[in-house]
Amino acid sequence: MPALQSLRQATPETWFDSEPAQLLYQLEQQLLLPQLAGLPAQPWLWISPSPRWLQGAALGGRGLRLYRDGTGYAGEARCALPLPLPNESVHAIVLQHVTAADAALLLAECDRVLMPGGKLFLSSLNPFSPYRTQWRRHGMVVRTPQRLRQLLEQVGLECGPTRYIGPLWPSGAGGGTMAPLRAACLFSAEKRTFALPGPTPLKVRWQGPIATPGMIRSILETHENH
Repeated sequence: MPALQSLRQATPETWFDSEPAQLLYQLEQQLLLPQLAGLPAQPWLWISPSPRWLQGAALGGRGLRLYRDGTGYAGEARCALPLPLPNESVHAIVLQHVTAADAALLLAECDRVLMPGGKLFLSSLNPFSPYRTQWRRHGMVVRTPQRLRQLLEQVGLECGPTRYIGPLWPSGAGGGTMAPLRAACLFSAEKRTFALPGPTPLKVRWQGPIATPGMIRSILETHENH
């Protein structure tokens, strides 16, 4: 897997490079990095919406950092789908706001390259949040949390509870317990591992004669006479 390289490339700015998006960026880093730090130092993959969001992807071990670039990906490699990684070659994957255009294909690729027991973390804007007024005029396509969970399960990943993060309102104000209306959602999923089937029990057949009621009565009478 390639070594980490500089990601300072001249790319068009997106909404994710704007000031309102920085609150989400900082919050996601605070939530993701501690969880990833507890995983084994295995190869990993991190895909973000822009190069700026990759600056905080400072994990140990070997990894590949990419960002969304039109219909493909750029960064430490330039590619489209399928990903340039062998089957079951990474232990952790982070997808930050990159599941709009080709979500089903991308998630299927993530399932392919994840090791058994590997973890996937996915963040996405919440189209039900009042916070959507910050980004809806930027032409972004955002999938619902329910649809994302469905796609994760369809490729065979086992999802944990959906976590809603960020503010409710464009002003950044909180929202009490109205979690499903927060600005973004964060999923964690695991690639299922299947245990090998155990040995099939042998069927034991009784080779002797079958005791009939008459035989049982005869044995009891013989026993009483002696």
